[in-house]
Amino acid sequence: MKRSIIFLSVFVPFLLWGIEGGFGKEYYKLEYKQQRAIFIDRISAMLDKSFEKIREERLFVENFLGEAVKKAYRDLEPKKLERLLALQQKYRVANLFDLKEYQKRINIVPKSMAIAQALIESGTGTSRFTKEANNLFGEWTWGEKGLIPRNRPAGQRHKIRIFDNLQESVDSYVLNLNRHYAYEEFRNQRLECIKNNEKFTGIHAIENLEKYSQTKEYGDIIIKTIRQNKLERYDQNPSAYSSKGKISNLIPSS
Repeated sequence: MKRSIIFLSVFVPFLLWGIEGGFGKEYYKLEYKQQRAIFIDRISAMLDKSFEKIREERLFVENFLGEAVKKAYRDLEPKKLERLLALQQKYRVANLFDLKEYQKRINIVPKSMAIAQALIESGTGTSRFTKEANNLFGEWTWGEKGLIPRNRPAGQRHKIRIFDNLQESVDSYVLNLNRHYAYEEFRNQRLECIKNNEKFTGIHAIENLEKYSQTKEYGDIIIKTIRQNKLERYDQNPSAYSSKGKISNLIPSS
């Protein structure tokens, strides 16, 4: 379905509403420019929450494997080893003790890109998928639980994944980029930026996400959204991705 996109960069004070079933009734009563400003701030806040969890997971892996090397992988604490196994499964890491692969996968993503994708995929939070499924990024599923797209082509079986709340959708989006085989080049590019202490921006990152959408002009649409909404201000400095074994405070660059 073809969408009509309006780009605005007007700022209004951030308001809080419940997020069950989308952004709440009061949000949908607002004028579009107010919705957009609130939507951007809300997605940014939810990304911060996702990033904080990623930071904690990464630090755990680095600390645990650092201690494991010192002990020659003997006498490892069972509970911590159990958690490492869970993270190995979560991020689909082939080798349980492959620190470099964990570091490659357990990391944050450019905020400007994530916010722009949420704007487009959810229609600024007004889409049916957001209101009925808390799905901000158009994520598909082939399980029993899901919304059937109204214009789904004959013969296709995918559904729109249903989340209990909007935060779950954001968490799933970031995890998807961090572990799915289709986004290996995205992770490689991020790693190169980390090694070279370069800023990993949304405009550069979207170049390696051509498999995210079936729309040929998807990358151009995201770049235009980033620029017209001045979302580059949300992109993190290089230190936010790596700092000698730890991730620094995850805050937008000025």
